[in-house]
Amino acid sequence: MDSNEQTSLKGLFQEMIPESVNVVRGKVVSASPLKIQVVNDDKLLLSENLLCVPGHLTDYTTTCNLLLGDGSLSGQTKTDGQHGGHLSGDGSHNHSLSTFNIYSATLTVHNALKLGETVYLLSFNEGKKYYILDREV
Repeated sequence: MDSNEQTSLKGLFQEMIPESVNVVRGKVVSASPLKIQVVNDDKLLLSENLLCVPGHLTDYTTTCNLLLGDGSLSGQTKTDGQHGGHLSGDGSHNHSLSTFNIYSATLTVHNALKLGETVYLLSFNEGKKYYILDREV
């Protein structure tokens, strides 16, 4: 074995990363079509054809199960049938559910990038492509 050869797992992964990869910050200047301005580089405006957007940073639909679990759902009703907050007086009563389960429900998650958000981008392929890692919180 060559004495310069990497034997640690970390070293092996580091060897796999191309030298021209770096992380940059950007700001969303347009949500549709998506455009991101690289921070500290006013001339570098990235359009959709240069960006790889992961699914979790888009609006997407998925299937899920909604289960009540431990606890209960309850609400109060006025005598006129309207639902409201804390009530007292004649005619108000409670409704409760001891079980509440929905299986294979369709859920839409609204998580697309919005105007003004800051994102972290992984630049690769010598700056010809940018992968959006995540938004800054």
